[in-house]
Amino acid sequence: MGPEHPGPDRPAQIHSSGGQAFNAAHIDRSTFTFLRNVDPRSLVALLPLLVALGIAGYAALSWPGGPQSQYPLFYAALAAGFVLSVRCAVAGSGSAGVARTWSTAGLLLVVTALLASLLGLAGLEEVRRNGEIAVEISVRATQPLTGSGTQTLVLPAPAPGKARDRLRLALTLADDDPASPTCVHKTTATLTALTPGVTPGVQRVPAQSVVEFDLGGQRGEVAVEISVQTRQNCVMRVAKADGTLFND
Repeated sequence: MGPEHPGPDRPAQIHSSGGQAFNAAHIDRSTFTFLRNVDPRSLVALLPLLVALGIAGYAALSWPGGPQSQYPLFYAALAAGFVLSVRCAVAGSGSAGVARTWSTAGLLLVVTALLASLLGLAGLEEVRRNGEIAVEISVRATQPLTGSGTQTLVLPAPAPGKARDRLRLALTLADDDPASPTCVHKTTATLTALTPGVTPGVQRVPAQSVVEFDLGGQRGEVAVEISVQTRQNCVMRVAKADGTLFND
């Protein structure tokens, strides 16, 4: 006589013996009981913390760069969102917290924590779209500047997503020979935009100056010619040409 098999009307049961014996039906009942006892409101209380941590991770992986002074909204809003989200999570894990007594104040705390973190994300994206970006200006031509020579300052084409409407140029002319009597206070520079559409086309500035150009929608390379007006026997050089792209 063969082994008995469960018929169509007899449910199969799984048993095991030994030190690690288990009963599948018992496990199923325990799992169902656990899921039934999980208050979904406690999961909602964790949501703001997950959002805050996600935004912080996204910011770390895709930081736009530029001066830190551009980020007060991001830092303040995300910090507030993180603090509030921790309060939500702590309250949601307590037996008498948000998870058990979902009051108007508890719901308001969750919403406020979410909005604060999202406001931080909005601040980050605003910097990404319109924030200042430091750019490297190259100087073409190696000879020093006298009253007759010129050099060309070149802004390379910005990387995708880094283009801006205006360029701020911090220019410093210095004596080519630091041991000679200084000519800096006797020197001015004339900047001439060589790229069409860049304005102002020509401007005269002191040896140490900050100049702004409207790029006129230009998204490629921008070239500006520089010549100096100085006394005879004075020889100058471009000591600094720092560029910053920004929007109005």
